[in-house]
Amino acid sequence: MTNDDPHAVTGDLARLRDWWAERRGDRERSIAWIHDLENEDEARNAVNRAIDSGATLIALHIDGDDSASRATIAFVANVPTTDVVEQQPGTSDHAWMEAVAEIRDLLEPYRVVPPDDSSVDSAAHAFPAPGVPAPNLPAPRVHSAQAAITSAAQRETAIIFDGLIAHAGAALVSTNDSRAREWMLPATSSTDPAIRAAQSFLDIEPATHFGTNGDDATSLRAVLSLLDVVDPA
Repeated sequence: MTNDDPHAVTGDLARLRDWWAERRGDRERSIAWIHDLENEDEARNAVNRAIDSGATLIALHIDGDDSASRATIAFVANVPTTDVVEQQPGTSDHAWMEAVAEIRDLLEPYRVVPPDDSSVDSAAHAFPAPGVPAPNLPAPRVHSAQAAITSAAQRETAIIFDGLIAHAGAALVSTNDSRAREWMLPATSSTDPAIRAAQSFLDIEPATHFGTNGDDATSLRAVLSLLDVVDPA
């Protein structure tokens, strides 16, 4: 049977509509932006204040691109460090190898067998031990994202997130609280290999498939605008 309603939504819009409908209940949509978090306490307080003030949907975005976020995703998703660093056009092989080596060095204390040398091959094949807890890397903004997502889930409040740091935080959340997956949603697909690895590990289809590679919250804003289409006030 076909749906001849010209106003019917399909694809990403239909999934976004259904995802939100299942989590909003009979509550009105009230969005709170959470961004620029510096530590876990700040994140928890920001989320709890927003929910106490009536927010029913959290939009999380933390600007930035750092090796600690990529290292966290590589470890949690159990992928080679070469798989979380893109060699951008114009980037020399040497510069790319240095970026990979920096991530490998962050993870070296947590690897089963330390790399024998500084080659990309060593970096790519030094996997973490199964069952080893996620490393407590010096990544305060990743942990702040983790705290924000955890706090929203504990309050049974939906949270849509975007950006590398938020994806690293979400990956950490999923290792500690599988129930939190019910409340979180990546805003969009990405060409960033680390974000792709995180989304594959989370096994949560993103709200949209824009395939972006930016870190300016544009995709997150677009998803929130799409909510106005599928859930008009």
